[in-house]
Amino acid sequence: MKNLLNNIWTFIFCALIVIPLIVIFLLAIGSSWNYPDILPQQLEFQNLIKMLFTNSELIHSLTQSILLSLGTIILTLAIAYPTAILLAHYDFFGKKVINLLVYLPLIIPSIALLTNLDFVMIKFSLNGSFVGVVIAHTLFYLPYAIKLLMDNFEQNGNAFESVSKNLGANNWQTFWNVTFPMSKSGLQGAILMTYVVSMTQYLATLLVGDGKFLTLSVRMFPFTTAGKYKIAAIYAFTFLIVTLIPLFLIDKYIIRNRRRG
Repeated sequence: MKNLLNNIWTFIFCALIVIPLIVIFLLAIGSSWNYPDILPQQLEFQNLIKMLFTNSELIHSLTQSILLSLGTIILTLAIAYPTAILLAHYDFFGKKVINLLVYLPLIIPSIALLTNLDFVMIKFSLNGSFVGVVIAHTLFYLPYAIKLLMDNFEQNGNAFESVSKNLGANNWQTFWNVTFPMSKSGLQGAILMTYVVSMTQYLATLLVGDGKFLTLSVRMFPFTTAGKYKIAAIYAFTFLIVTLIPLFLIDKYIIRNRRRG
């Protein structure tokens, strides 16, 4: 029975994840792929490599995607980290209300939130700016980052910080030598979540960015709807590279640290 369940899960995994990835890769490198051919008639690896390294539009989209993701990570952590500490370790009046407000971006429909956010950005002259897009991205990923960090802080507790201060360490020494190292797992999860979801964002980038930030997802969507699947697959393949490689490296880093521990 256990082997049967494992085989079922393996089949579902291949059907939902592996097979679509193979199709995307074949679309990116193949040519003359027409019905009813199961595989492309020709494979052109050189064209894929050439486009990845020489196509100015693709490189520009990749650069903008990475810059927006990095800006979103910085702003998200700057807000989420102290908020998570406050909600995890301190009791104060209105804590439940703040805890509820944190999750409002997940409760309100995204299109309604983005429409009103766009009006606010126009009012403050942030529409079409880098800062405006980063704020729009942060608004959607902030609840996830706060939740991940808050769970990490609650699991670790604040006993070690109290001991550090009792031994004579000031607030900065306690934070740098105790709080920050113990929150690395939560930080890694928050960074990964923010990076991946920011890279995939389409509507917020297009609406708040006023069409000035042509990221990978923004460029890929019109190619897909227009039936230009080969170009869309190349953009999708590029997106997979810049998201899966950081995930793989960080996963290896976490595993290595756990073995050392």
